Amino acid sequence: MSLPRRAARAMLAASFISGGLDQIRNPQPKREPSRPVIAPIAERVPQLPKDPEQLVKIDGAIKVAGGLALIVGPFARPAALVLAGSLVPTTLAGHRFWAQPDPEQRVSDRVEFFENMSLFGGLLIAALDTGGRPSVPWMAGKAARAAAKAVEETAESVLEAAGSVGGVVAGAAGAVGSGVAHGAGAVAETAAKTGKAARKTGKGAAKTAKVGAVAGLTGKAAGRVAEKVRSR
Repeated sequence: MSLPRRAARAMLAASFISGGLDQIRNPQPKREPSRPVIAPIAERVPQLPKDPEQLVKIDGAIKVAGGLALIVGPFARPAALVLAGSLVPTTLAGHRFWAQPDPEQRVSDRVEFFENMSLFGGLLIAALDTGGRPSVPWMAGKAARAAAKAVEETAESVLEAAGSVGGVVAGAAGAVGSGVAHGAGAVAETAAKTGKAARKTGKGAAKTAKVGAVAGLTGKAAGRVAEKVRSR
């Protein structure tokens, strides 16, 4: 952490350390003003003591520890968030200017209320200050973008591989179809030649049959003539 940042954090933590020590050593003045805010919190969290004075001391200890961690601790950013959270009940308990009947006290409480709001904003800035290092949201966003890019590249590779496989399959299918068509053409040509030869053979057989029929008729006629000659 740079020296200007450390000095700024020390100035921001000074009021919390001073106020926290005062709450630990002298909690009585803040006991009653804090009761309307602290009592409901103690009822919802059974582990907390019911005595407002003890809760004021605990709040003071949190402020001191958070202020020291904001200056020298390795957890300065979480400490800033803790201090911002502790500032909320303190402001609501001690500076409720809208409920103050005394006009002069109302003005004083309003000024201190907005002073605490300024401290709250400073603590949020300190909690978000990374000292020039990448923040957790930025690193998470970068990791998400890198993952999305990797998924996109993987999807593109898969699509390219699928296209290549599809092209190979289509080429193989075309080759098989061409071969089948060629084979079918050859079979059809052979069948046509066979049919033509069969027709020629059939014509020759028909001619032979006709010759045989004529020969039969001739022989029959010759037999009749011979029979007549013998009878004479």
